[in-house]
Amino acid sequence: MAAGSIGFLSHCIPGIVSPVPRRSAHSIGEKQVLGLRFSASAGIRSKNPRRIARNIVCSSVRKLSEVESSSIVPEELSKIPAAQGVYAIYDKQGELQFVGMSRRISTSVQGHARDLPELCGAVKVAVVESANREELKQAWQAWVEEHIKATGSVPSGNSPGNTTWTAKKKAKNDLKMKPSRDKELTITLEELIGIVVKTHNVVAFIKGSRTAPQCGFSHRVLTILEQQGVDFETVNVLDEEHNSGVREAIKSYSQWPTIPQVFVKGEFVGGADVMSELAESGEISKLFAPLKK
Repeated sequence: MAAGSIGFLSHCIPGIVSPVPRRSAHSIGEKQVLGLRFSASAGIRSKNPRRIARNIVCSSVRKLSEVESSSIVPEELSKIPAAQGVYAIYDKQGELQFVGMSRRISTSVQGHARDLPELCGAVKVAVVESANREELKQAWQAWVEEHIKATGSVPSGNSPGNTTWTAKKKAKNDLKMKPSRDKELTITLEELIGIVVKTHNVVAFIKGSRTAPQCGFSHRVLTILEQQGVDFETVNVLDEEHNSGVREAIKSYSQWPTIPQVFVKGEFVGGADVMSELAESGEISKLFAPLKK
């Protein structure tokens, strides 16, 4: 246990007596309860590590009312940590709509912002390091209970039977350039690519599918596009049944040697490195702003 941990526990849970030998330690995520004995006045028995865990988890997560909110806009969404924890989403009028828990907060919040933009105005986030599902649930429950105590009601999205926030949305299908491998085209693949990128506002040529990218660079591009909240199409260049030949044809069309490749309004923007640079500089918001009006 780090120095000061006992003081932390005694502040949060009164009635701590002296620690006992290290061999009786109970592991709770990254935290260790080093055999601490608790008096009956604390309401915690020394042989009940689960209850000890609940108190420690809830004490280590800041109260909902103490966490500052961030606006759900592209430049702020990119700052949400890709870590596990709990989050609370408020609408544009400041009403709490939903409290969730996630193994990857950034992905969950970005998904809500994409699927339910009318209900997403701001978000509060608390990272819960190295917690198991039960400990995450305890942190989530603490936030929900705090809201109920303050308002007398459950957040609407957490009400029994409400699946607005939890129903899984069907992922968009990847584009298929050809009906099948053996189907002959009446135009060249380069001409077909030109039609595709000019027909759709945003097209990403990637390795793997939208839901299962097969290289880190493709995953990075998909993450950036999701963060921007724009509608985009994907072409899996590894799909030999429907996109045979596209992997090399796209390189010829764009005069760019690597994949992924992103096109916006028919214009080639770049690959993973260029997209990352645009995201880090904030220029990417300007690129997609016309598509969000």
